[in-house]
Amino acid sequence: MDIDKELEDIFDDPLLQMSEEERSLFDMPQDMRRVIAKRKADYVAQHKLCENFDGYRPLFAKVHQELKQGRRSLVRINKTATLAAGRYYFVGGQMLLLERIGEMRRSSNFLPDARTRCIYENGTESDILLQTLRKSVVGDGYAISELQEETTGRFFSHSDITADDKVTGYIYVLSSLSDNPDVRSVKNLYKIGFTTDSVEQRIVNAEHEPTYLMAPVKIVATYKVVNLRAQMFETLVHQLLKHVQLHVAVYDDNGVEHQPQEWFVVPLPVVDVIVQKIMDGSIVGYTYNAQMECLESSNAAI
Repeated sequence: MDIDKELEDIFDDPLLQMSEEERSLFDMPQDMRRVIAKRKADYVAQHKLCENFDGYRPLFAKVHQELKQGRRSLVRINKTATLAAGRYYFVGGQMLLLERIGEMRRSSNFLPDARTRCIYENGTESDILLQTLRKSVVGDGYAISELQEETTGRFFSHSDITADDKVTGYIYVLSSLSDNPDVRSVKNLYKIGFTTDSVEQRIVNAEHEPTYLMAPVKIVATYKVVNLRAQMFETLVHQLLKHVQLHVAVYDDNGVEHQPQEWFVVPLPVVDVIVQKIMDGSIVGYTYNAQMECLESSNAAI
């Protein structure tokens, strides 16, 4: 058998012949060729170890602490938000510092773009494009707010109260002294309540009241409030913290089961900020992020 002759006959088969019109179907348009060529030539962002990370490590620890103190909050940002150098962000559950933004240029979609230097809390750095980073933050991340001003003294004192104001009661924060293992094992457990009496008078019989978990309690903080209804306060607190509400059954002196409603698992500094924001009316737009143990805002300035 002549193999060469057999192959020649196969390739000469009229069924395999292609007209110029048919051949043109496989031609790639010039504009597509340019896009592919550009993408092949584009520089790919580098992700590498940050050699001077020791200088950044305490900065990340400090921001985490400030989040848990309520001095910063997580912020959801929209598609038009602008990222800024020197600010902290969360992407994919990891904090990063946008340390530097390079020279701006127009991207293929005509938006201003630039290479960045981003430092990540895992000890790496990247020169990701600014617009790529922005999309990641918008998609599944957060901006981290600037430090909030200290609010010491923001609560009403006697000198703040005018003739038109009405002292409506006290907001209080309590911790439990219960011997119940289901209670003692819960970290950051606080009762946040409202009373028109003095707090000391309100808790005098705590060990016999289911709302106090049938145990003595310790006063952690109290705030005198004016012009605030108890029902409004309780509604705001429960809406904000309902997903971290303690679920535990306690039994009164007659053996009747109760489900206390005002105990929440949240760090004390965040409790303090929540109360402050309820008092000054700025709580609107905030939620509590239980995973990060900090406040999250949908409308705060970044």
